[in-house]
Amino acid sequence: MAEETPRWYALKVFYNKTEALKKKIGVEDVETYIPMQTVEKYDSKGLHYEEKPLISSLMFIHCPESWLMDFKRANFADFMFYKSPDSWRPGPIDDEEMRMFMFVTSADHGKNLHYFGEDSSAFKMGQKVRVIDGIYKGAEGYIKRIKKDRKLIVAVSGVAVVAVSYIPPEFLEKIED
Repeated sequence: MAEETPRWYALKVFYNKTEALKKKIGVEDVETYIPMQTVEKYDSKGLHYEEKPLISSLMFIHCPESWLMDFKRANFADFMFYKSPDSWRPGPIDDEEMRMFMFVTSADHGKNLHYFGEDSSAFKMGQKVRVIDGIYKGAEGYIKRIKKDRKLIVAVSGVAVVAVSYIPPEFLEKIED
């Protein structure tokens, strides 16, 4: 029997216990990704920075589907996977879509990102572009005007949409479909 190809899957982790689940997975061949952001906190000790999940309770895992199903059955873990629209099986995420999402959410420690929830058809309109300079150089997505500001929208279909703050027009090039 041929070995199953690992794919990316999105997990909804209950009780925001993404770090605990990540430790429980702890397998060398299984990669996990939790989009993080750096936030400013000001308290009695002054200003300090703290890392926290950009999207609470969302975690991505790169593994064979059978491994994910076995892990879920064996541990009855506190998570569910985002399903394929046409079945009850985990919905694989396109590798290029995931690569762009990881690139954008890890650049600049998530400081200039805005999370908009699950994929929305409102974000599918607009010109597809590639960023050719700056910290997001190489990222691809769509341009959308939000609150009078031009943003780069990057989506993982059916899971999450993030918007990157203003990118100067000279840093963008159109991508022909």
